[in-house]
Amino acid sequence: EGMAFVDTVFKGVPTAPDHDLIPTAIFTQPEMGTIGLSEAEAEAKENVHVYTTSFKSMREGFGGVEERVFMKLIVSQETDKVLGCHIVAPHAGEMIQLAGIAVKMGATKADFDRTVAVHPTMAEELVTMRNPTRSS
Repeated sequence: EGMAFVDTVFKGVPTAPDHDLIPTAIFTQPEMGTIGLSEAEAEAKENVHVYTTSFKSMREGFGGVEERVFMKLIVSQETDKVLGCHIVAPHAGEMIQLAGIAVKMGATKADFDRTVAVHPTMAEELVTMRNPTRSS
């Protein structure tokens, strides 16, 4: 909103704020991050594939932390577009910010699949989920 104000008032370029697809994070223990549609919201609009993973990360495990990670991608069956991404994990805020760029740009599940995973990271799971957990 601040940049839209600056562009409109000071640069003379009328710009409306873009409130579509804003990544959000809750900085609890563990953190939660989300962008886009929830599974229920997406299913109310169209048929979707849901990809999920839950695991104990190597990074946290080596440090003696017993926290598990959960990730979910909501994908349009018709277009393959990633409609939502949800993460519960240490540093979920960092991961959802980057996932937000891809979702905002209209990335497809195939785009995620073509991305080389950085190993060993928690975020690599976002690009290695190959089979839907369920479909509607």
